[in-house]
Amino acid sequence: MSNNLSIIGAGAWGSALAIALNEKFDSIYLHAHTALESTSLKPQHPALPQPYSNNIQIVHGYHEITQCRNILIATPSYAFSEVLQTLKPLLNNEQQIAWATKGFDTVAQCFLYQSFERILPNHQGCILSGPSFAFEVASQKPTALVSASKDKKTRQHWADLISTKTLRAYTNDDIIGVEVGGSVKNILAIAAGIASGLGYGINTQAALITRGLAEMTRLGVSLGANESTFVGLSGLGDLVLTCSDDLSRNRRFGKELAKGHNIELALSNVGATVEGLNTLNLILSIAAKQQIEMPICEQVSYVTQGKSSSTEAVNYLMSREQIDE
Repeated sequence: MSNNLSIIGAGAWGSALAIALNEKFDSIYLHAHTALESTSLKPQHPALPQPYSNNIQIVHGYHEITQCRNILIATPSYAFSEVLQTLKPLLNNEQQIAWATKGFDTVAQCFLYQSFERILPNHQGCILSGPSFAFEVASQKPTALVSASKDKKTRQHWADLISTKTLRAYTNDDIIGVEVGGSVKNILAIAAGIASGLGYGINTQAALITRGLAEMTRLGVSLGANESTFVGLSGLGDLVLTCSDDLSRNRRFGKELAKGHNIELALSNVGATVEGLNTLNLILSIAAKQQIEMPICEQVSYVTQGKSSSTEAVNYLMSREQIDE
């Protein structure tokens, strides 16, 4: 096969990865969701500062998949299973597949890696995660990522593949921990946005990040993850990033909720997929089954359902019974 890469998902994240990796491949096929999207994106994704290079081809459909040894999925999590089912009859056993999608499979109600193993049992899956805003990746600003797979050769393959002058990849075998971190941090970023929208300061943000990390870790460890994963790039690193800057769509969504807007208006004002909202109910359902307390995530749920105001949610968290840290 030629030195080509297929990236499925021509949103800001998929486009940023294509721009960042363009010098490593003869051709990068960026697969758009619709034919209209494939013709309207050139010469530049509207959310990104850099135009597409000449070797990035925006396509619709999957005809180019057979020409690529490496396939990277960068779609929203709710589309993950559908993409895998579409790819399945087109693949051969030599092709390497990874995903840069964060969240849970809300259609199948499970981890993304579980959907991958169910649909493509003859392939080794790999997740690429870590603190990475699309805008900065496309701007060639130094970024560190994690390549996580149960298979050592697979995670090393993708770590080598995505490493550039501005992208540095670390490997990890804890795919559960990496996926939990990449999912829960989005919910906690909504909470940080709510706090920011209410005018609270850095003290509040620091408390949310720290106690949110405790929630994330409790849940992950109960599911078999390594505790150390959550103080790494895909845990604490990604959590700090998404809670601290308005490039995070989840944080912006929280700020909209703090204004008293309902979900529909808040989503409209953000204008992009809010993964934390999509996975919120599933995360809390898993936590309930594991008998894990996640008070910050629970209060985010109450706010999105209109059961509590943003101020009431913060007041509740501050008035909970005191416990050991």
